[in-house]
Amino acid sequence: MSTTTESEERPLTCGDIVGVLAQPERRAAFAALALGATTLDEVAERAELRSTTAVGALQKLVDGRIAVVERETNRYELVEDAFQKAVVLEVRISGRDGGDGAGVYFRRGRLKAIPGDDAVRARVLGVVAESFAPGEVYREPKVNALCGEWFDDWVSLRRALVDDGLLVRDETGANYERA
Repeated sequence: MSTTTESEERPLTCGDIVGVLAQPERRAAFAALALGATTLDEVAERAELRSTTAVGALQKLVDGRIAVVERETNRYELVEDAFQKAVVLEVRISGRDGGDGAGVYFRRGRLKAIPGDDAVRARVLGVVAESFAPGEVYREPKVNALCGEWFDDWVSLRRALVDDGLLVRDETGANYERA
């Protein structure tokens, strides 16, 4: 399904999802989609929302990356793995999976610092590296933009990802790929 969502510049967090679903009309639209509604009219009817309210709620779900819309047919559907990916990310950065927690290095989905401790650094940089799709080649400006989504000092973050072997830079220095 082709979508109107922007590419995932950074992973979706549990906080992002909670923010999207904070309003009752958005929860109602989400529930309608979960129960099989696919069009604006179906969502409005099942959620008992006015069409204008349903349009706004659906747009917030799409903008929040928990739903997508097919442009040609104007049909909506939920992103099935949005919650699962967000929980996996939260577990990784909080350390609740039994490893050393790296959560203290993140605030509101952004990196506060690059850890010096090798084990924690590997965990933190591993989370950031997931922003890069395996097998996709990225030009340096795109790498800089993705790193900037995570950390204000995107140059240091890019260098850390390369130095730690999570990103590989080609011979020209202009292209990067996830290791």
